[in-house]
Amino acid sequence: METSTLRWILVIAGIALLAGLFVFGNPNRARKSKPPRSRRRSNRRKAKSSVVERQEPMLDDVPPSRFEDDPSFEPRVDDVQPELDISEPEVDDTPSEPPMPAPDKVVVLYLQARDNRRIAGDELLAATLKSGLEFGDMDIFHRLQKDDRRPVFSLANLTSPGTFDPDAWNTFETHGVTLFMGLPGPMGSLDAWDAMLATARRLADLLHLDLLSQEREPFTRKHEGEVREDLRAFERSRQPDQ
Repeated sequence: METSTLRWILVIAGIALLAGLFVFGNPNRARKSKPPRSRRRSNRRKAKSSVVERQEPMLDDVPPSRFEDDPSFEPRVDDVQPELDISEPEVDDTPSEPPMPAPDKVVVLYLQARDNRRIAGDELLAATLKSGLEFGDMDIFHRLQKDDRRPVFSLANLTSPGTFDPDAWNTFETHGVTLFMGLPGPMGSLDAWDAMLATARRLADLLHLDLLSQEREPFTRKHEGEVREDLRAFERSRQPDQ
């Protein structure tokens, strides 16, 4: 239940209690026993015989106030003004960063554990750090450009939701990881591809993993040649017309 709702219930209950006391008077009076009928009759006779005419006091009989004849007396009225908070709410003037545009092209590689085994978290952490990756944004690994620290490519978990828990390296396992890069990036497409492929092969060697293509087929020299040719075409498409 919300706090405001509970507060209103308590207010209404309090008003009802006060109203009951006002209408019905002191509840202790109801507990007093009634006098006998004969006693009530005698009380009524005494009441009739003892009735006297009641005179109302006249205004002329009221003595004047001692302040009426004092010219120095002035009634005190405190000039109290309600304090209103008219301050404007604080506005964060820090300019928000514009959203990053979607990449024109994405290149993906997969690393999968062999024989249905799983990769231990501590082993994966040691291998990724040894391969020059850094754990960071979005709870995944990145190869960062030295100049502006932008990701050249990244490594994510194949197990949903795709991230890594930095507090659970000693307890979690996964069946594989994926390396991916968005183009254009902070460096040339072919240079970025060569760096990502070299890292994937090093991780496969350190962790005894199978390297798979974007179609999840065993990665071969044919796949490598096709990717390089595709990236050359992508670079040509981005060059201005001569």
